Amino acid sequence: MSESISDEEAVRRYPELQSLVTAREAGWVFRVMVEGDEPVGIAGSYSREQYTDALFIFDRTNVTAVRVLDDSYGGGCVWTKEGADLQEVVYELLSLPEPGMAGAPHLVKRSSLLWTPR
Repeated sequence: MSESISDEEAVRRYPELQSLVTAREAGWVFRVMVEGDEPVGIAGSYSREQYTDALFIFDRTNVTAVRVLDDSYGGGCVWTKEGADLQEVVYELLSLPEPGMAGAPHLVKRSSLLWTPR
């Protein structure tokens, strides 16, 4: 079993984690993704009436972020970003304007009939 460390120690060891600490302080909720008994990543989400932003971190160089609108506001995924730089992906997600504001993504991305995460 692994031991807990403080935010300060985690950021000292892995500076890119500061973006996750900042997100958590802004109201994000994070959960460990587990397969069997093994952790395989971290999932984070931030939900509001109009939308949910989500972040999936599989390792330091495999990160996916999305914004999904609530069905009552048109529904569907309006923004996605995959990348190898945790800080960059989190920064772009946290920088998105609120729905309805200038520059906010609003076109729903259509997907194939079967979508599976990488």
